[in-house]
Amino acid sequence: MGKKIKQLLLAVLLCFLMTGCGYGGNSGETYRVQISIRCDNAVAKGLCEQKKWKGILPEDGVILPDTEVEVQEGDTVFDLLCKIRDEEGIQMEYNGGKGTEYIEGIGNLYEFDGGRWSGWMYSVNGEYQNMGCGKCKLADGDVVRWDYTCDLGLDLDADMPGAQEWMDTHE
Repeated sequence: MGKKIKQLLLAVLLCFLMTGCGYGGNSGETYRVQISIRCDNAVAKGLCEQKKWKGILPEDGVILPDTEVEVQEGDTVFDLLCKIRDEEGIQMEYNGGKGTEYIEGIGNLYEFDGGRWSGWMYSVNGEYQNMGCGKCKLADGDVVRWDYTCDLGLDLDADMPGAQEWMDTHE
C-alpha cells in the first residue's frame, strides 16, 4: 500500500510540474498588426525592365500586399518580418545579432541593387524609424511597411536627418 501511495503522489507531483509549461515567457497576449513590402522606387528606376530582374521584381512594386498578422506581445518589426518570410515564403537576408539586425535583401532585391544609396527601410504607422528593426517593438494595430529606397529615403519622403548632406558630401 505504501508503494501505491508513493506512485500516486509522484503522479500528482508530475501533473503540477507540467501545468503551466508554455511556449515563450510572455503573458500570452497577442496583437493584430498589418505589414506590406514594396519596391516601387526600384520599379520606377526601371530595374524590372532589366533582364536580370525579369520575373523577380513585381511590375506593380508589391512584394507583399497589406497583410494582417497576429504577433505576440514583445515582438519586434524584425520578428514580424521573419514570420512573414516563413509563412509567405518571401526571401529575406539579414546580418547582425539580436537587436542589431540589418536587412540586406527582401524578395531577392538587395541594398545597392538600385544604386549606391539604395536599401530597405521600414515605417511604423507612416513614420520611418531611426532604429534597427530588431529594437522596434510592435503594438496592437500597428501598420508596418517595408519600402525599397534608391536615395537614402529621400524618394520615400522619409525625414532622415542628414541624408541629403551625406549624399552631397559623398558624391
